[in-house]
Amino acid sequence: MRHLSHYFSKNPVIAAVRNEKDLKKALKSDVYAIVIMKISILKLDEIVKKIQDHDKLVFIHIDLMVGLGRDKEAVKYLAYNELCDGIISTKGQLVKEAMKYDLMGIQRLFLLDSEALRTGRSMLDNNSPSAIEVLPGVAAPYLIKRIDERISCPIIAGGLIRTKEEVDDLVDQGVFAISTGEKSLW
Repeated sequence: MRHLSHYFSKNPVIAAVRNEKDLKKALKSDVYAIVIMKISILKLDEIVKKIQDHDKLVFIHIDLMVGLGRDKEAVKYLAYNELCDGIISTKGQLVKEAMKYDLMGIQRLFLLDSEALRTGRSMLDNNSPSAIEVLPGVAAPYLIKRIDERISCPIIAGGLIRTKEEVDDLVDQGVFAISTGEKSLW
């Protein structure tokens, strides 16, 4: 199983792209990884090839892809066709399935309240994801402080991060990567 942490020592930012215009900018950037979101399955082969040709990691946000099921068969399809290095999902069973096929599985957690924190703890107890993506990203240090003893994987902060200072602050607080659509941070 590949580990994420060594990819982000020089640049902790992951580009989250929603369209081909964003993709062009991400490909020219210094990021080491790109998350594909809200792009049609009809364009997936072409987009993945472009990303791989630029020697960047490809992550598919499986919950947001257009035309791709949100089930185990979709994960198998991505793995068998070598269309990504890993997936991101709120669904623990898809994260587990991805890891069965030697894909990195990133568990997405929305930390909105105490119940969401309890759910996050339960997912960590039942899964061993490659990483956890916490939204909003500003809540990632809170998660680290509350359940640090249970975290055996890197934490990615996503959402509401707009400045280089915020990126640096999150890294200083223990977050190892930041996923963002904010092009100025790529």
